[in-house]
Amino acid sequence: MRLPRITILGAALTAVLATSAFAQVVQYIVPEAMPSLPYSYGVAFPVEIKTVDVFVTANGTKFNGTGITSNAPLAKDLKGQMAQSLTNLDSALKELRSSKMDIAKLDIAFQGNSFDQVEMLSDQLENYFLVRNSSKELKFPPVRTLIGKASLGDSQKLVEIKATLIDPKTKPEMMQNQGLEVPEDYGTHGKTVLAGGITAMNKSYMVKGLNSMRKQLETSLNNLELVLSQAGATRNDVKYINVYYTPKPDSDATDPAQAEQLLNDELKKFFGETNAPTVTLAADEVNCSAYLSVLIDAQASVKGTKPANAAPKPAAKSSTL
Repeated sequence: MRLPRITILGAALTAVLATSAFAQVVQYIVPEAMPSLPYSYGVAFPVEIKTVDVFVTANGTKFNGTGITSNAPLAKDLKGQMAQSLTNLDSALKELRSSKMDIAKLDIAFQGNSFDQVEMLSDQLENYFLVRNSSKELKFPPVRTLIGKASLGDSQKLVEIKATLIDPKTKPEMMQNQGLEVPEDYGTHGKTVLAGGITAMNKSYMVKGLNSMRKQLETSLNNLELVLSQAGATRNDVKYINVYYTPKPDSDATDPAQAEQLLNDELKKFFGETNAPTVTLAADEVNCSAYLSVLIDAQASVKGTKPANAAPKPAAKSSTL
C-alpha cells in the first residue's frame, strides 16, 4: 500500500484541536494503534449539534427534501464523475450556508473492484480537502467509508456519496451569532459518535488475519472499541453497525452465506444478546484490497449527565443606565 501524504497523530489530537472553538465540541478520532490514513476513524459531538445528510452524484444533490440538478454533461469515467460529484457537493454546501469544515463523514460507493480506483478516488478527496487540512481552524479530515460495488443500480452511475454535515446553525459560535443563548451545561446531555473506515489494519499497515474473515472482524471490532473509548463511549453505546465484507477463495468464508453466518456469530459474541445494535451486512469490495475482507462503520449514542434541554432561548439583551 502506498503511504498517504497526510499524517494524523492521535496523541497530538487534543492539543491541536484545543486551539479551535469549533473543535472544543467536535472531536475527530485517530487512535495511535491504527494506521495514519487521509481520514479520521471517528467523530464525536454533543447531542445539541444536529446533522444534515447530503446525497451526491455526478447528476446533482439531494438534501432536506430538495436538491440541485447539474446541467453539466455526465462524465463517462469514474474520475470525471467523482470530480463532478465534488463540484455538486460544493454547490450543496453553499446552498446550506455550510463549508467543507462542516463535513463530518463521507460514505462513498463506486462501481468497480480495483485498488487503483481506490487510490485515484483517495487522491481526489485529499486534494478536495487541502484547504480544510491546511486551515488553522481544523486540520483533521472527515470520517470515511469507501466501498466498491458491482453496480449502483444505474449503468451510467459510477459513484455516489452521502455526506453527513454538522449543521452549522447548531454549533455554539453560530448560535451566539444568531442571538441565541448557549446554555452553561451545553455538551453535558450526551454525545453522538460516528465511526467508519475501520479494518483489521494496525498502525504499521499490517492486516491481522490475512486468510481469516473471523479474525479480521474480531480485530476490526477491537479497533472500533479504540475509537469509541477515545470518544468516551463503549460497545454498549453502539446503536447501528454496518459490516462490509468480501468472501475470499482461500479464507474461512468463501461465499456470502458462509460469511454471514460467521459474521453474525462474531457480532453476537462481541455485543452480547441483550444490548445488540442493529446490524447490516453487505457483500461488497472492501477497499478493493486483496488483503482486507472486512470493513465496519457504526453509530453510537452516549448518555449525558443531564437530560436534554428544550430549544435554546434568545440571549438576554444587556441594558445600560
